[in-house]
Amino acid sequence: MYAGETGVSYQYFFASRRSVVRPEGLGPGSDFIFVVMADQRPPFTLRIFVSERSLASWEQRHGRRLDANEQYALAKMRLFRAFDESPHLAREALGLVVDEANVEDLLEPLDLA
Repeated sequence: MYAGETGVSYQYFFASRRSVVRPEGLGPGSDFIFVVMADQRPPFTLRIFVSERSLASWEQRHGRRLDANEQYALAKMRLFRAFDESPHLAREALGLVVDEANVEDLLEPLDLA
């Protein structure tokens, strides 16, 4: 359970991870797929795309690659950010992305460096 800053309460579970290439110019990466229910409404699927470029950017700055658990944590931090920012997440089915612009900010609370 997660209570978003938007006032919406969410229940979620992790469903799977798939390697993909996003055609929107985002390149290769992984979709972390979560099933989400908001305020007891019917469930919907959210995909958090973690780009390979974001992982390479983090690795270059910190001198090591994020392991699989840390990559999952990164996707989950993006999910939580979405819970806090968007009251209409079902419309964001493919719009949640981790890229070079937000990877550092999302991982900062986890103190992984």
